[in-house]
Amino acid sequence: MYDVCIIGGGVAGLMLARSLPDSYSIALLTKQHAYAGNTALAQGGIAASISLDDCAQSHAIDTMLASADHADAERVDILVREGAEIVAELLAKGLPHDADQNGHPALGMEGAHSTRRILHAGGDQTGSMLMQFLLEDSAENMTRLPGHQALELIISQGRCIGVLVSQPSGGRTIIQARHIVLATGGIGQLYSHTSNSSVATGDGLSLAYHAGAVLEDLEFVQFHPTVLTIGGKSCGLISEAVRGEGALLVDRNGKRIMDGIHPLMELAPRDVVARAIEWHWQQHGPVYLDARKVVEFAQNFPSIQTNCLRHGIDPRYERIPVRPGAHFHMGGVKTDSYGATTVAGLFAIGEVASTGVHGANRLASNSLLEGLVFGRRLAKHITELTHPEVPLDVPVKSCVSRLPDFEALDESELKKEMTHVAGILRHPEQLARFLKAHPLRSFRLRDYPDELIAEIHRSTASSLIATAALLRKESRGGHYRLDVPETKEQWTGKVIELSRQGTSLGERKIHLKETVL
Repeated sequence: MYDVCIIGGGVAGLMLARSLPDSYSIALLTKQHAYAGNTALAQGGIAASISLDDCAQSHAIDTMLASADHADAERVDILVREGAEIVAELLAKGLPHDADQNGHPALGMEGAHSTRRILHAGGDQTGSMLMQFLLEDSAENMTRLPGHQALELIISQGRCIGVLVSQPSGGRTIIQARHIVLATGGIGQLYSHTSNSSVATGDGLSLAYHAGAVLEDLEFVQFHPTVLTIGGKSCGLISEAVRGEGALLVDRNGKRIMDGIHPLMELAPRDVVARAIEWHWQQHGPVYLDARKVVEFAQNFPSIQTNCLRHGIDPRYERIPVRPGAHFHMGGVKTDSYGATTVAGLFAIGEVASTGVHGANRLASNSLLEGLVFGRRLAKHITELTHPEVPLDVPVKSCVSRLPDFEALDESELKKEMTHVAGILRHPEQLARFLKAHPLRSFRLRDYPDELIAEIHRSTASSLIATAALLRKESRGGHYRLDVPETKEQWTGKVIELSRQGTSLGERKIHLKETVL
């Protein structure tokens, strides 16, 4: 029996673990090794108003504008204020970062930011260096359990009290804890083109759905505009920071494709740039990122340089072929401002959670910040809770007779379908056909073999996203409907909520206070 069980080992899970008291016993479950998730792949950095020329209010305004009038203003207030404090504290404790010639943090510029506020490390290696920093600072009271796949959340008398997992050596076990935390990351691997790690398959959404939790904003999927694309395959992210340093998006003839589309050109919000690139691909052919005039490219973006060379391209002398790829999920498991879900004993932080801070379109480099902020907030919240009594022995029996039919899906085919119907450009008829073939259903997961449960998780997460995309009859941020390409006023502040109990429409506070200082 643990005090806290964290499912997922990225920035949010590790920040939670390091922020809990030493007296707490912690289990940290990961599908693979410690660096297998999306955090280690993060290139851009951490957005935080730590410069004397910046302030929390400016960061909040940029976040709200990028969100397409859909972010929760009170949660954004929390993100930017507490985020700046946390980053300053971590810097004082030795958080790796790049510095200017005066020894101050060198802050980068990214799309939809009004000023330079992106803290980065190792050029484009912020995520991996942040992971190393957090892992080195891991508490001795944390038990790391790599290779443990979460199969089902255990609910007893309306409370989440454990998780059924498959073990590396085979077999299953139940890990019990007084508090269960989903920190499972994103959904990029549901799509053919993605910047995400191989473990980002939407498991957390399915686990929460089958446990009876409410999910929200699932239709809002952010596609990163620039993923290195060779022979139709995604080969790694090209950070937005490259465009922040002057790289241009051009067609095969060298003409800039963002001309006349948005006044910020290459640094427009990600949904705008991604749609422009995808539309150009479909209508006219390949798009390239021309970074040949970026100063000291190899020094400032060493991992991108290495990856491009691995695929036969030298960005210093050649244009980089790029196409949008699934990158970040703004929606997720509905939480309060501390990470509590609608199921007692179950919490969610990081990308799997819907905290409301991203709205319909995440502002660049706010994701690592979100993990840091809500990881620490949840730690504080848990320490203030009374430890609940949890049964010591919870038998989880399987009943393999008369199981609901579920045919194993070909993963590559499911990805192709999701890319086509629930990708950058969506149409209701295609979404409806997809849902007829892949209806949203509830399963008692423990009754199925481990490999089939993984398929059920992918199918459930895909159907949840498609359902929400069909229900929102407008275009906003990362959700673009070809039949209604306009943003509709009547949908402003409206939140689509999904659960096993059905669909509901919630409201969100979308107006900032006069000041967030």
